[in-house]
Amino acid sequence: MKRERNRVRDLMHKITTTIVRELVSIKHGAILEDLRNIKDKILNGNKDLNRKLSKWNCRMFQSMLEYKLKWFFLPVKYINPSNSSKTCPVCSDRLSAYQGRLMKCKCGFIQDRDVVAVINLRMWGLGVTPNGNEPLKVLSFKGDVSQSGCMSIYDYIR
Repeated sequence: MKRERNRVRDLMHKITTTIVRELVSIKHGAILEDLRNIKDKILNGNKDLNRKLSKWNCRMFQSMLEYKLKWFFLPVKYINPSNSSKTCPVCSDRLSAYQGRLMKCKCGFIQDRDVVAVINLRMWGLGVTPNGNEPLKVLSFKGDVSQSGCMSIYDYIR
């Protein structure tokens, strides 16, 4: 058990170090889902499911990424992820299931639900809210990157 935990921790350190190097090179921080107390919300299923979910180390990953980014004085912003994959990033209307993982809006926007969540988290983290007339290019942030430039961690992974 301890050996497995050490391997996981070592792998997370290597991954977060790689991500931080990339973010430092482009002088961006990170926008992350607020996953604090996530296990309290989901650990109420059956015994087998609780065991699997208890091994979920997403918060440890986030905390490693956060302290490494703080070494370089880069910002980390936590965003409430509720409805991030169900809200249209173009018009803020509610998306409906379309085909498999695709989500569709009345305005014609169709995209994978994970991509929708990334777009929304990034816009919310940057304080951008769509009004239906703004093109998606508003996602590029202009300003003092050292103080408020953030990139979604999912942008890096994809």
